[in-house]
Amino acid sequence: MNIERIVNEEYDQNCYLVYDEDKTGLIIDPGSKGEYILNKINNFGVNVKYIFLTHCHYDHIEGTEELRKALNAEVVSSFECNKNIQNPSINLSSLFSFPIKAGPSDIIVTEGDAIDVGRMKVKTILTPGHTDGGACYLIGEDLFSGDTLFLNSVGRWDFPTGNEKNLKESIKTKLFTMDDDIIVHPGHGNDTKIYYEKRYNVFCKE
Repeated sequence: MNIERIVNEEYDQNCYLVYDEDKTGLIIDPGSKGEYILNKINNFGVNVKYIFLTHCHYDHIEGTEELRKALNAEVVSSFECNKNIQNPSINLSSLFSFPIKAGPSDIIVTEGDAIDVGRMKVKTILTPGHTDGGACYLIGEDLFSGDTLFLNSVGRWDFPTGNEKNLKESIKTKLFTMDDDIIVHPGHGNDTKIYYEKRYNVFCKE
């Protein structure tokens, strides 16, 4: 499996291009403009089948519609995320005077659902807290955590539909029960590992 991080420097946001040895793949959280991500996809020669969304915020969904059309890809999200991406007030884009309203997701996933993408299997782990529709995606030993878990930090909970208790419960009961050596690829910043966050992440000590 190959993982390419595509960074939107304006938001310091991580989009991920993930693909197998046959170059069949997916995109996670297209927060940059679609053309920028599309150029990266073409450079690597990947056939992208799906666009997975970890949550609804504008800095993670900006390129969704452009890529859906250009790639003929299906958008995957949780039920709540699907609603929220269509609401500029909840996805926060209206706060910055450039409302984004993504169309409905093609596939709604819930806890434990798995989607085969080429030779990869993408498992859904619902992690509400940063938003009510938060989800992480596990592919082998790699976890794509969106804004749920960061290196030495966690996502904010003071935005619409956020909840501190739910966020910490999601991390402790779902992510911190995973294998220690799983690599965490967050929505912002650098990679980390489950064992490191269990030991050092002060936001989850309470």
